[in-house]
Amino acid sequence: MSNRVFSFVQKFNIVSNSSSEDLILKFSLILLVLDGTTGWGLDIFLRIICVLMLAFNQYTSNKFLWLLIACLLLFFNGLQFYNIDNHKILFVYWILLLTVYMWTNKDMDYIRSNSKLLIGLVMFFAAFQKLINEFTMPGFLHGCFLFDSRFMLITHFMIDTPYQELINNRNSTAILNLIPINNSSVSLTSSTYMGTILYAFQIFGLIFEGLVAMLFLFSKRKSVIKDIALIMFCIGTYFIFPVIGFSSILLILGIAQANAKFRKYYIFTFVLLQFIMVPWQELIFYFQNSL
Repeated sequence: MSNRVFSFVQKFNIVSNSSSEDLILKFSLILLVLDGTTGWGLDIFLRIICVLMLAFNQYTSNKFLWLLIACLLLFFNGLQFYNIDNHKILFVYWILLLTVYMWTNKDMDYIRSNSKLLIGLVMFFAAFQKLINEFTMPGFLHGCFLFDSRFMLITHFMIDTPYQELINNRNSTAILNLIPINNSSVSLTSSTYMGTILYAFQIFGLIFEGLVAMLFLFSKRKSVIKDIALIMFCIGTYFIFPVIGFSSILLILGIAQANAKFRKYYIFTFVLLQFIMVPWQELIFYFQNSL
């Protein structure tokens, strides 16, 4: 039985058309292994398939396995469409695009043009969504930096507030979420200039996000200005807002549409951003208190 299954799957093995295609497929498989999907059962099954495809080069470009991965992602993520993270939806689009590429024998221009368009649309709608949700109003980032545990280290150094007071901020807002009372409020430790700095950063980030969108939607494919802008955006944004999944898929899309000479910078940034998973906050405060 197992021999029949392997024989059936092997019929769909194809040789990669180029090293660029092989690189794109392998990075997409790596992200599937690292980020997974939406449930432990599917995670285990997909990771086994993806690891085997990475381990044995003849299966990296197997059309049947890519179709199987696309169908599984589409079905299971579709069941939880309104609950899953945005980057998982984006990744489903990307896997579907790769699957169409594998089964229709299109050339690499199909991958390059569509990944460039996908980046532009994602960045455009991200900026548009912020605009219609009043992201331009002061206070959004200010509030996040006062009670979100991910930003306590930065807040501590910006306003020299004792770490314990920031923990108190977080606990106070958590109580409001657990026991909602009409017209209830809490006082958070802050400073005026911190709000000004963060509002400036908030507006600059929105403008830069829109700029990246316009560059990818309207600049020429061979232009590296858009690539420099995207890499700067990923480093500047995701080292502060540690969203590893979204940054990784953006960089894989960047690798797919970039020219061969510039891909190494995307790959370096992809590797660099994996370090945002390190608990820098805990490490710094641990060494501060132990010295």
